[in-house]
Amino acid sequence: MIDAERRIQIGLAIVLATGLLLRLWGISFGLPHPYCRPDETTLLHKAMGIGTGDLNPHFFNYPSLYFYFLAVLYGFYFSVGYVLGIFTDLETFQIHFFTDPSYFFLVGRICSAALGTMSVLLIYHIGRYLATPQVGLLSSFFLSLAFLHVRESHFLTVDIPATFLMLLASMLALRYLTDARLPHLIFSAFVLGLAASTKYNLALFGIGILVVAALPLNKEKDTAHFSWKCGILVGVFMGVGFLMGTPFALLDFPTFWRDLTYERQHFAVGHGLDLGRGWIYHLLFTLPDGLGWPLLLMGLVGCFFLLRNSKGWAILSGIFLYYLVAGSGKTVFVRYMLPLIPLLCASAALAVEEIRRRWLGKWAFLLIVFLAIPSGHASYAHSRLLTREDTRLQAGKWIEQHIPSGTRIALQGSDYGYPLVRRSRQWIVERLEDERRSGQTAKRLARQLQWPHYPPKPNYYVVEVKQENLLQLRSIWKVDDVDQLQDKGIFWVVTQQHPLYDPSGDGSLLKQLDEEWHLVESFDPFIDGVASLVYDPIDSYYVPLSGFSGVERPGPTLHIYHFKGKR
Repeated sequence: MIDAERRIQIGLAIVLATGLLLRLWGISFGLPHPYCRPDETTLLHKAMGIGTGDLNPHFFNYPSLYFYFLAVLYGFYFSVGYVLGIFTDLETFQIHFFTDPSYFFLVGRICSAALGTMSVLLIYHIGRYLATPQVGLLSSFFLSLAFLHVRESHFLTVDIPATFLMLLASMLALRYLTDARLPHLIFSAFVLGLAASTKYNLALFGIGILVVAALPLNKEKDTAHFSWKCGILVGVFMGVGFLMGTPFALLDFPTFWRDLTYERQHFAVGHGLDLGRGWIYHLLFTLPDGLGWPLLLMGLVGCFFLLRNSKGWAILSGIFLYYLVAGSGKTVFVRYMLPLIPLLCASAALAVEEIRRRWLGKWAFLLIVFLAIPSGHASYAHSRLLTREDTRLQAGKWIEQHIPSGTRIALQGSDYGYPLVRRSRQWIVERLEDERRSGQTAKRLARQLQWPHYPPKPNYYVVEVKQENLLQLRSIWKVDDVDQLQDKGIFWVVTQQHPLYDPSGDGSLLKQLDEEWHLVESFDPFIDGVASLVYDPIDSYYVPLSGFSGVERPGPTLHIYHFKGKR
């Protein structure tokens, strides 16, 4: 007979394996296209820049810790490749990066998948410290399937690493309440400082550590009167952790303050669309899609049980303050709710355990299945969809096979919806001159031009059709009439349609293309239209949050037009 502890260990191993599988499945989506997930290129380029020796990222819209971490990973990647003979020197490493960055993206994405899976382990320990190993196991089970957490674990972004560090800090704080060892509280504050140095808003969970510092410990001597000293230690070590990860917040304070001020203002006013305050939007849209309504409601029920548990105050205070602040703005990316997902899973597990103990007994497993199915199904459907070839890759392959290298091609729509098309050397030369004229360093473009045989063929001179051109770039045109394209030697145009892109500004041009040019190829990801699909409307990620049965693959609908004379 297997004892209870052994069953918990076996169950946890199965849960972790399931969580890892869901997070790795489809991890290579969209590659080698660098713009299939917004924000990934920002982290990749900043990390590679730090790898050149300039430790100041000169960019503080994100804190810097994850830039440094990725730079170390890429340094390790180079070292392994050098030993194996894949890279003969730094130049071949850089050429590899510019020619096909797939492995660089994969390094960061696999890191997110690993940290996401380790978060499943951390929430087990949090549930165990809050109540029992059974609550811990159920917490980890819910998180292993939680859709928003599985989704974000596929990306080279800061959200999963920051949430992992927050959970580690929370676990250490709860452990301090269990064994009363002050180093656990200090290390908890330090780790939360690192979390804030990965994503600023994770500093809000410092309230939970302060609550822990203020709670009396269950020892012979009440230590509550020492809590003010603990509070000072918490603040000091959070600050130390933050500055260790983002040292140029002090060393380049004007740039840090400028970028942080911009982020505060952007959060308050919204990201292009006015979707209302986050308090309502996240409650009615983000969290139900991120967890499923059943698990979300059970998590909210569990908050009442956290109130009755003194240890639960640390978790509940973090949930409350984070939601209060994150909901106060009008920039409401669904990823903003990611830090709450693991904590609500633990809260739901606590509620299920109370219901099982009081009423359901052995039939509680039916309730668990009911709670897990919506989120688990969404995680499965999303990861499965990522394994299918993106329309942007399909269109890019078609262009390379059917359009001669060196041809001038116009792309219409959002940057993130463009097909994968390699830019010509002439395009790189002009873009370098234009960016430097506008005050940018354009180091990546300059480095590319140092290699006489870059870029490899096929490549194309790409014109982007846009309504605005603030930097006066020569490869961005405002076009109202197809005759303007023909007059400048452009006879191929790629247009895009998607719920995330509003084509109204190009309506006249699109109508003329339909009437006067030949539609030679289309790549459509949708099965029966877009009515049943739900996307994050302010995030250019071309995979839905729900309605997966209505889409066959990631990406927008792309139409390729060719001018051969009027019909």
